[in-house]
Amino acid sequence: MAFLGAGTMLNSYMLIPSESDFDLAAQKLVKAGFRPAPWSYGIINPKLLPDDEIARRINPMEIPGYQMLDNNSVRFQFPAGLTGPERVVLLRSTYIGLTPPSDLSSMQRFHCHENLYYPKTAPLLESFIRTLLQDSPGFWRDSLECWSISYVYGIPMVEDTVLDSCEEESVRLWFNEKIRRGKGGLDRTTVTKRVGKGQVLTK
Repeated sequence: MAFLGAGTMLNSYMLIPSESDFDLAAQKLVKAGFRPAPWSYGIINPKLLPDDEIARRINPMEIPGYQMLDNNSVRFQFPAGLTGPERVVLLRSTYIGLTPPSDLSSMQRFHCHENLYYPKTAPLLESFIRTLLQDSPGFWRDSLECWSISYVYGIPMVEDTVLDSCEEESVRLWFNEKIRRGKGGLDRTTVTKRVGKGQVLTK
């Protein structure tokens, strides 16, 4: 079984199995002692909400800007006895538009280190943009935009042509607009660094 990992966010380790392995991956995590945690990225810990009338009206699973992320993921806490707030999140590959490598051709889109696979710049950037384009406005979409332009494009100083071979016109158009391609370009020296990384784990 292969897992594509979308790095970390808010003390969470995000893993993306192939769509056919999604349910099996969740079962294996439970079997390994990971505890299902129905929290939302909108409100990481509902127990911290004040006990008042306004808080009681809040459904943490229906907060705008997080619904698609919540609906396309299953979240777990680390096994009991381990310290820290770390969690593991399974994301659906159909949501992020990127799946673990399955053949030699798709393997070329990743860097391999031992049993870890890291998406190269183009597929990682495509995934971020493809995901944010289908999501609603909010912190999650804003984070994906920051990672796309500041981290993946701005800091490594990749070429403006990095997505020219992308088959999805909407992804190319969004990227070219954000980097001001053909309009003087983006001043990368002013880009703020935001941390975001991707990796693929196989077992």
